[in-house]
Amino acid sequence: MASSSTIEPPRNRPVLRVNQLDSHHLDDEILHLLKAQLNNVFHFFQPGVLSVIEPELNVLLRLIFWKFSIDKSSSTFGQQMLDLHYGSPGGPGVMTPRQKWLYAFLSIGCKWFQDRAYDLSKVTDQVQAFDMAWTAIDWIERILKVISVINFFVFLRLGTYQTILERIVGIKARFTNPQAVREVSFEFMTRELLWHGFAEFLFFLIPFVNFHRLKNNIRRRLLIGGDGPSVQSKRSKVTYEECAVCGEWPTNPHEIGCQHVFCYYCIQANYEADNSYTCPLCGFPSGNQSNIKPVLCDVR
Repeated sequence: MASSSTIEPPRNRPVLRVNQLDSHHLDDEILHLLKAQLNNVFHFFQPGVLSVIEPELNVLLRLIFWKFSIDKSSSTFGQQMLDLHYGSPGGPGVMTPRQKWLYAFLSIGCKWFQDRAYDLSKVTDQVQAFDMAWTAIDWIERILKVISVINFFVFLRLGTYQTILERIVGIKARFTNPQAVREVSFEFMTRELLWHGFAEFLFFLIPFVNFHRLKNNIRRRLLIGGDGPSVQSKRSKVTYEECAVCGEWPTNPHEIGCQHVFCYYCIQANYEADNSYTCPLCGFPSGNQSNIKPVLCDVR
């Protein structure tokens, strides 16, 4: 009996750190989607129509977010997706009304003050008494940033109070329903391991495969037929106007011995990738580097 009494109830089991981090990321994404939908409503209005009242709109969205999540079920939308909720450590399983209103004040009111701080400082810049107040607020904000970093490291170590807000309000993430033991299919795990091993092997092997040479060999053996390599003859006007590789007007025209013309970059790049490169139109071999020569035009 003594040993069974020490077993922690399922609802009070510590929540995984990754679940808490994911819930906060989900909350941020949902809030971002709400803002995006609101911006789409005013998409065809005059630009900047919402920028003047943007802090107040953020307050409205966060208030709606808080009303239908924290105030209703003591859990954010991100926590509801992961079967979590906030609760007082050692107290009731849900947040008390005082904790809910304190959460709203700190997460909504203080955020609005931070967004409007610059405008408020401009309004009161002529009053000498407010200078020391704004200096103190600036220092408090810097100190809070340092404390936030320290608190995050403590969270990684202990797994509770991810943010300063949670620590001030005195709430911890808990499981809403007891976590059942997950059954993992070893067949699925084996298949995943084999696939990842095969993928890593391909990533290692692919850089050693010369796809240019492979493509050229396939083209020479299967796609080119008929007359075979053509010897150089007098070129027509159309031949000078089209690269045999890219089909565009040749840039710095070069040849390899057949009647077709290439861009300098096209023929050099293909030759560097495959020194047995042949003309894609007639199959004439490029030979060695010395066979790649500038095109001499006969203007007579």
